[in-house]
Amino acid sequence: MTLRRLFWIGAAGLLGLAALISIVALIRGEFTETDGRILGTLGVTFLAGSAALAGIALVERRDLVPLGWAVVLVAVVTFGLLSWQVWTEFDQESWSLDAATAAVASLMLATARLMLRDRRFEWLFWTSAALTVSAAAMFDWAIHADPDGDNWAKLLGTLAILTILAWFLVPVLGRASGTSAPERIVGRGPGRVEVELAEGETLVVRAG
Repeated sequence: MTLRRLFWIGAAGLLGLAALISIVALIRGEFTETDGRILGTLGVTFLAGSAALAGIALVERRDLVPLGWAVVLVAVVTFGLLSWQVWTEFDQESWSLDAATAAVASLMLATARLMLRDRRFEWLFWTSAALTVSAAAMFDWAIHADPDGDNWAKLLGTLAILTILAWFLVPVLGRASGTSAPERIVGRGPGRVEVELAEGETLVVRAG
């Protein structure tokens, strides 16, 4: 909870700073390159921070821990590479696109797993993961190969739509199933009981 709270406080701070820079540019009457670079850095920080937090959440839940650490690593590399490119006018544009694609794909993988509430839809998560990795790989291929024709663009667009659909269905079907979390009894009164709550658990005290 502390990490999440710090993240949202940081996100609010980034948005406030971005708004302040925009207001100053509006009052000044011009939007300079430095303003754009600062806003770009803030955007990179938000993207990388979101991915890193999602990866850390997986590690803390002990759920697909290797994926969690991989997402954290991608977030750190993405932050360094994209921040450097923002301030060097994207002299390595293909690298920047590769890093941004990897960060977005990692964020989608981690958040899809975190949103999986009903284990009956485990297959849907893996379907979403396969589509996400395939779409990211195809997008990277298109960046470097620069293929001719429109067929590849149509295929990539179709794959992207299916990827987003599967990502949204993971939490939607889980909630629509109406499956309630199982209860666990940790003790009975009178007396004192120490309880350590797992991720997503809520402590309910009942009398009688």
